[in-house]
Amino acid sequence: MIQEISRAIPIESRVTQYRSRLESEEDGQMLQPIVASASTERVLVFLRARGEGYAREMARFFDTSLRPIQRQLERLEAAGVLWSRLVGRTRLYAFNPRYPFLRELEALLDRALSFYPESDRRALLMNRRRPRRAGKPL
Repeated sequence: MIQEISRAIPIESRVTQYRSRLESEEDGQMLQPIVASASTERVLVFLRARGEGYAREMARFFDTSLRPIQRQLERLEAAGVLWSRLVGRTRLYAFNPRYPFLRELEALLDRALSFYPESDRRALLMNRRRPRRAGKPL
Protein backbone atom coordinates (compact mmCIF):
# COMPACT_ATOMS: atom_id res chain seq x y z
CA MET A 1 0.00 0.00 0.00
CA ILE A 2 2.74 2.48 0.95
CA GLN A 3 4.74 1.61 -2.15
CA GLU A 4 1.70 2.26 -4.31
CA ILE A 5 1.18 5.67 -2.74
CA SER A 6 4.85 6.62 -3.06
CA ARG A 7 4.81 5.60 -6.72
CA ALA A 8 1.74 7.73 -7.35
CA ILE A 9 3.46 10.93 -6.15
CA PRO A 10 6.41 11.97 -8.34
CA ILE A 11 9.76 12.23 -6.54
CA GLU A 12 10.12 15.93 -7.43
CA SER A 13 6.81 16.65 -5.72
CA ARG A 14 7.86 14.75 -2.60
CA VAL A 15 11.18 16.61 -2.45
CA THR A 16 9.39 19.94 -2.88
CA GLN A 17 6.94 19.07 -0.11
CA TYR A 18 9.79 17.99 2.16
CA ARG A 19 11.81 21.15 1.51
CA SER A 20 8.81 23.40 2.11
CA ARG A 21 8.04 21.57 5.36
CA LEU A 22 11.65 21.99 6.49
CA GLU A 23 11.76 25.65 5.57
CA SER A 24 8.61 26.26 7.57
CA GLU A 25 10.08 24.66 10.70
CA GLU A 26 11.24 27.17 13.24
CA ASP A 27 14.62 25.71 14.24
CA GLY A 28 15.49 23.96 10.99
CA GLN A 29 16.53 20.73 12.72
CA MET A 30 16.84 18.11 10.02
CA LEU A 31 18.29 15.18 11.90
CA GLN A 32 16.48 15.46 15.21
CA PRO A 33 14.26 12.41 14.52
CA ILE A 34 17.40 10.34 13.92
CA VAL A 35 19.73 11.69 16.60
CA ALA A 36 16.94 12.31 19.14
CA SER A 37 18.32 15.67 20.26
CA ALA A 38 18.52 19.13 18.77
CA SER A 39 21.82 19.69 20.61
CA THR A 40 23.34 16.59 19.02
CA GLU A 41 22.32 17.77 15.58
CA ARG A 42 23.75 21.21 16.26
CA VAL A 43 27.08 19.75 17.40
CA LEU A 44 27.37 17.40 14.42
CA VAL A 45 26.37 19.99 11.81
CA PHE A 46 28.68 22.61 13.31
CA LEU A 47 31.66 20.25 13.34
CA ARG A 48 30.95 19.07 9.80
CA ALA A 49 30.80 22.63 8.52
CA ARG A 50 33.82 23.97 10.40
CA GLY A 51 36.00 20.92 10.98
CA GLU A 52 36.54 21.60 14.66
CA GLY A 53 35.17 23.75 17.41
CA TYR A 54 34.68 24.23 21.11
CA ALA A 55 31.54 24.10 23.21
CA ARG A 56 31.08 27.81 23.91
CA GLU A 57 31.58 28.66 20.23
CA MET A 58 28.81 26.22 19.28
CA ALA A 59 26.48 27.49 22.02
CA ARG A 60 27.00 31.11 20.92
CA PHE A 61 26.48 30.28 17.26
CA PHE A 62 23.17 28.50 17.89
CA ASP A 63 22.17 30.91 20.69
CA THR A 64 21.58 28.09 23.15
CA SER A 65 22.72 27.10 26.62
CA LEU A 66 26.24 25.80 27.07
CA ARG A 67 25.45 22.75 29.20
CA PRO A 68 23.38 20.79 26.63
CA ILE A 69 26.14 21.29 24.05
CA GLN A 70 28.78 20.12 26.55
CA ARG A 71 26.70 17.05 27.41
CA GLN A 72 26.37 16.04 23.77
CA LEU A 73 30.07 16.62 23.11
CA GLU A 74 30.96 14.40 26.08
CA ARG A 75 28.48 11.74 24.96
CA LEU A 76 29.72 11.72 21.37
CA GLU A 77 33.34 11.60 22.50
CA ALA A 78 32.62 8.67 24.82
CA ALA A 79 30.93 6.87 21.89
CA GLY A 80 34.03 7.38 19.72
CA VAL A 81 32.36 9.68 17.18
CA LEU A 82 34.44 12.69 18.26
CA TRP A 83 37.86 13.22 19.71
CA SER A 84 39.17 16.24 21.55
CA ARG A 85 42.42 17.98 22.35
CA LEU A 86 43.38 20.80 24.65
CA VAL A 87 44.68 24.02 23.16
CA GLY A 88 45.66 26.06 26.18
CA ARG A 89 42.57 25.89 28.39
CA THR A 90 40.16 25.30 25.52
CA ARG A 91 39.02 21.81 24.53
CA LEU A 92 38.62 21.55 20.75
CA TYR A 93 36.43 18.79 19.32
CA ALA A 94 36.56 17.21 15.87
CA PHE A 95 35.34 14.05 14.18
CA ASN A 96 37.32 10.94 15.05
CA PRO A 97 38.99 9.79 11.81
CA ARG A 98 38.92 6.22 13.14
CA TYR A 99 35.16 6.17 13.59
CA PRO A 100 33.96 3.31 11.35
CA PHE A 101 30.92 5.15 9.96
CA LEU A 102 32.56 8.54 9.50
CA ARG A 103 32.14 8.66 5.73
CA GLU A 104 28.45 7.78 5.96
CA LEU A 105 27.88 10.27 8.79
CA GLU A 106 29.60 13.04 6.82
CA ALA A 107 27.47 12.25 3.75
CA LEU A 108 24.32 12.45 5.89
CA LEU A 109 25.42 15.74 7.44
CA ASP A 110 26.32 17.18 4.03
CA ARG A 111 22.85 16.28 2.81
CA ALA A 112 21.26 17.84 5.89
CA LEU A 113 23.31 21.02 5.38
CA SER A 114 22.02 21.29 1.83
CA PHE A 115 18.50 21.77 3.26
CA TYR A 116 19.54 24.58 5.62
CA PRO A 117 18.65 28.12 4.51
CA GLU A 118 21.43 29.78 2.51
CA SER A 119 22.12 32.39 5.21
CA ASP A 120 22.56 29.71 7.90
CA ARG A 121 24.80 27.68 5.61
CA ARG A 122 27.02 30.69 4.86
CA ALA A 123 27.27 31.55 8.56
CA LEU A 124 28.20 27.95 9.41
CA LEU A 125 30.85 27.75 6.72
CA MET A 126 32.51 31.07 7.61
CA ASN A 127 35.29 30.07 9.94
CA ARG A 128 37.19 33.17 11.01
CA ARG A 129 39.60 32.42 13.84
CA ARG A 130 41.45 35.69 14.15
CA PRO A 131 40.53 39.36 13.91
CA ARG A 132 40.74 41.23 10.61
CA ARG A 133 43.81 43.38 10.12
CA ALA A 134 43.14 47.06 10.90
CA GLY A 135 42.29 48.99 7.76
CA LYS A 136 41.85 45.91 5.57
CA PRO A 137 38.93 46.32 3.15
CA LEU A 138 36.02 43.91 3.30
